[in-house]
Amino acid sequence: MVLEIYKQMIARKILFTIFSAILLILSVVIGVSIGVVQIPPSLVLKILLRGSSSESNYLYAIIIWKVRLPRVLMASLVGASLAIAGCLVQGVFRNPLASPYVLGISSGAAFGAAFAVILELWFVIPIPIFAFIFAMFSLMITYVVAAEDGRLPVTGLLLAGIAVASLFSALTSFMMYVAGEKLEVIVFWLMGNLTGIRWKEVQVVAVGSVPLIVISLFFGRELNIMMLGEDTAKSLGVEVDKSRKVIVILVALLVSVCVSYVGPIGFVGLVIPHMVRLVIGPDNRFLIPASAFFGGAFLVFADLISRVVIQPAEIPIGIITSLFGVPFFIYLLKRRKKVITYDIEGA
Repeated sequence: MVLEIYKQMIARKILFTIFSAILLILSVVIGVSIGVVQIPPSLVLKILLRGSSSESNYLYAIIIWKVRLPRVLMASLVGASLAIAGCLVQGVFRNPLASPYVLGISSGAAFGAAFAVILELWFVIPIPIFAFIFAMFSLMITYVVAAEDGRLPVTGLLLAGIAVASLFSALTSFMMYVAGEKLEVIVFWLMGNLTGIRWKEVQVVAVGSVPLIVISLFFGRELNIMMLGEDTAKSLGVEVDKSRKVIVILVALLVSVCVSYVGPIGFVGLVIPHMVRLVIGPDNRFLIPASAFFGGAFLVFADLISRVVIQPAEIPIGIITSLFGVPFFIYLLKRRKKVITYDIEGA
């Protein structure tokens, strides 16, 4: 009887993961087909699978391959990366209300971007490079402050991350204060957006994020054990401090690569793991891949909304994700006694 129930739970998790993958594929097709120029989904599939086979489809092919597909793929990569980062952070901190930005990475990247804009350095080095450098610099500060005798305690890491985030947020605010005419550029970047994404940016983010996503999938079982408590995890043979350091670095790299190119997009890493967790439970072996697919689909649809609501203008995607994320976050807080539970199934 118990074995049968366990098999049913596993089957439900697998089915939802498959459903999330199909949803991501559908979101890509829909995201590419809808815009100022409407393209039938059947024609989108035909062009994506076979290329442009006639002169009548040539214009549509240009729109798909050069404008919409790079942007949609970037949204799916960023959404998947932030969702996985959220799963990893919530597992490490054993706190389902933790977000990938708790380590101060986003604030460091924001300061790097503002710094480049103020000094007009982007003419020499692109803004994403500065954002990435300062994102990793903020992580280094957080790590140095939190480390104790080679260990990386959760409480110290959390408090150090909050302090570093506050520091770089203050520095960014100062940059905005003295920005003058350049303020618009900084604000636009800080809102998070996918405007102007081309294949070059997609390739860079894919090379940086896809291997990290694959590596993250192998930490599901360890996270399950770590969430049982540090002493229990050690007794079961998990090197908690070593695993925690590796996971923190994974999160930092995932977030840094994404934030550097699209700006800080809030609530994806916070709410997507929760949405998935409500359906399949907290087992990270399935939660991580399902959240990746679901997060990618979510951000593609959010970007679609940002493009079509006030055509031909666009709403920064960070505004859309916040409008969806805040109500759900409030809902989570209201029923936190039921949601904030980590009964590991099948660890």
